[in-house]
Amino acid sequence: MSSPMDRLAAAVEAVLPEALELSHRVHANPEIAFEERQASAWTAELLEKHGFDIDRKAGGLETAFVARWHGRAAGHVVAFAGEYDALPEVGHGCGHNLMCSSSAGAAIATAGLLGRDFDGEIRFIGTPAEEAGNGKVHLINAGVFDDIDVCLQIHPSDNTSSEILCLAITEVGVTFHGKLAHASADPWLGKNALDAIVLLYTMISQWRQHLKPGERVHGIITHGGAAPNIVPDETSGRWYVRSPIDEDLEPMIERVRSMADAAAAATGCTAEIVEDPVTRCRTMLNNPTLLEIWRRQLADAGVTDGPVDPNAGSTDMTNVSHELPTIHPYLAIAPRGTPGHSREFAAHAGGPDGDEMLPKAISILAASAVELLSSPELVERAWTELREQGGGGRRER
Repeated sequence: MSSPMDRLAAAVEAVLPEALELSHRVHANPEIAFEERQASAWTAELLEKHGFDIDRKAGGLETAFVARWHGRAAGHVVAFAGEYDALPEVGHGCGHNLMCSSSAGAAIATAGLLGRDFDGEIRFIGTPAEEAGNGKVHLINAGVFDDIDVCLQIHPSDNTSSEILCLAITEVGVTFHGKLAHASADPWLGKNALDAIVLLYTMISQWRQHLKPGERVHGIITHGGAAPNIVPDETSGRWYVRSPIDEDLEPMIERVRSMADAAAAATGCTAEIVEDPVTRCRTMLNNPTLLEIWRRQLADAGVTDGPVDPNAGSTDMTNVSHELPTIHPYLAIAPRGTPGHSREFAAHAGGPDGDEMLPKAISILAASAVELLSSPELVERAWTELREQGGGGRRER
């Protein structure tokens, strides 16, 4: 009789062609945040084909869905998250085509190995708008993650690292309102909103020298006026504000507000500032038990774990990590130093390097899920650790 690992390997091998096809289709048809209609549908159709029950438009989001595979009785719910949104102009420069395909493949492989002969549930959460819009935060607030016990998802990278560092982040939008005038005939009658946005951009740039280690502020001017011969009466910009400490985000936001008000006062304009605390992303809570399981499965797959990458971005998966035990490890698909969010990285995500990583990701994800579903005490231990880290507060267990 074949061993469980042999049967899991066979289940991974069986689903791999369809997972590769999904990855390639999503990569070739990039869709930005909240517009991932094809990617969402293709991923849901694959899971439905393999016997998963599908709930579409999860949490009221058009391109979110939940896929469920029930065991013989109630037990722990182990979920795979899957992202599929792309970046404007760059396409899949963050490799999300590999994230939806690896998680869907892992869910199918886990179900293929266990059948219905287990207590609990295998779940897939199709999560839109990670790059802009923080889809998982909306899904958390809508209760989509409420009954999930553990959540797993990998992320393609230029390095392999089980433990990750993520910065808390929020978006600050600023619009300046001035007064129109002819830029040559009577400019003194105008109030130049472009001057205001340029002043703000300059102040933020000068502020960077004084940021604490790990803090980041970066942005773009999204509207600078209509024509050179018109004193602009409205301009706007968007900034991302990031910190390695959740509590330090608020004073950074207030600093941007004060600079926007100063730029408005200097130019005679008014400033309209928008920032939504509800959709902020947090820092990552790395769960020791899940890291232990992942590193063991990583080693069994012959993959070498690397150190924590100090060069951090942000993700809405971090908010999930504060609600329930979560793991979001990096798996390398590109040479070290390949910039993320680039066309170069997108080429790796859709090429041989991404294809080579996909079966490893499916196998390690599935093996980790099988271990968690087979050993309920590991899930309980992970929850104890989460509470010790200050997470899990919304849920009573």
